[in-house]
Amino acid sequence: MKKIGEGWQYLIYDLKNGRVFKKFHSTFDLYWVILKEIFPFKDDPIWKIPSFAKSSRKKALHSFEILKANKIPLPWLGNPKFLQGLDYEQDKALPLHEVFTKSDIVRIKSIIDKFIIFNKELLGKGIIDKGFNITKNYGLNRKGEIILSSKWTKISV
Repeated sequence: MKKIGEGWQYLIYDLKNGRVFKKFHSTFDLYWVILKEIFPFKDDPIWKIPSFAKSSRKKALHSFEILKANKIPLPWLGNPKFLQGLDYEQDKALPLHEVFTKSDIVRIKSIIDKFIIFNKELLGKGIIDKGFNITKNYGLNRKGEIILSSKWTKISV
C-alpha cells in the first residue's frame, strides 16, 4: 500500500487494484494533522484543536449513519466497503482539482455541469456534502462519472 493522500480525518492508501483504503486517524494523528494545518494560528487558535478533533470523529460517525440509513446508490460514493470502525475502502477516483489542472475550459465546463446534475441527484435523496468543495470532495471514477469521493464527514440530511 502506498500513501497517496491525507486530510484532517483520513490517511489514503492506493491498494493498486483500482481502489483506495481510507484509514481514520488515531486521536494523536488527528491532533497532529490539525496542528500542521492551522499553524501559524492566524485564523484558529491552538486551543481549538481538541474541539476540531472531537468534531471530526463525531461528524464521521454521523455521516456513516446517514450513508447506511439512506438509499444512496453506492456507485455515487465509489462503491464503499465499510471496514472496522471508521475505516473503509472505495473505488479510486481522480480528484477534480487534478482533472481541472489537466483540462481545457470546454472540458472543465462539462465537468461542472455534471457536478451540478450530480448534486441535484444527491439533493433528491435528501443529502448534500456540506463542505461543497468541488475540487477536493469530488472526483471522476474510471468511467468518467462524478462521485462524492471524500468528506463524508460533512454529509448532512
